[in-house]
Amino acid sequence: MTQPLYTIRQLAYVVRDMDSALKYWTEVLKTGPFFVVEHLAVEDQIYRGSPANADVSIALANSGDLQIELIYCEDDSPSVYKEFLDAGREGVHHFGMMPVNYEETYAEYRTLGHETAFEGKVGGSPFAYFDTVDSVGHFIELWDNCETFKEMFLMIEDAAKGWDGSDAIRPMSF
Repeated sequence: MTQPLYTIRQLAYVVRDMDSALKYWTEVLKTGPFFVVEHLAVEDQIYRGSPANADVSIALANSGDLQIELIYCEDDSPSVYKEFLDAGREGVHHFGMMPVNYEETYAEYRTLGHETAFEGKVGGSPFAYFDTVDSVGHFIELWDNCETFKEMFLMIEDAAKGWDGSDAIRPMSF
């Protein structure tokens, strides 16, 4: 990951149709390639204080230094994504950042009064969404400052450099 820690690194959208969203982003906005994870395995999910089991697919690509994430709900399980759609919304859902110290920043957001709306682990590495809708209009996601996330972000960032539009959609797994 070439971006400094604790900068806005990702802009995420919840979409109702992943195929249409990918087509628009790759063909019209010339963003790609997108790395798609179907049925993302999110461990230890907690949604607004209760155990959860949301099933989502994601697609990740870079536009310059900014990562774009597209999120699609595969089921109706309670989640921050389903909550967003049920409110009649679609589009910008959150931005993501990697703080220098995940635990300290997590505690700071809680001290500021931001509810932990959703949290879990991917590949054993924690992340959390904070309900900052009243402060910034959407959620803020924090990722642990770990190799799992750094390596993935760097791979996606590198693939976007000089991307010629070919092989626009690529499968990825954790």
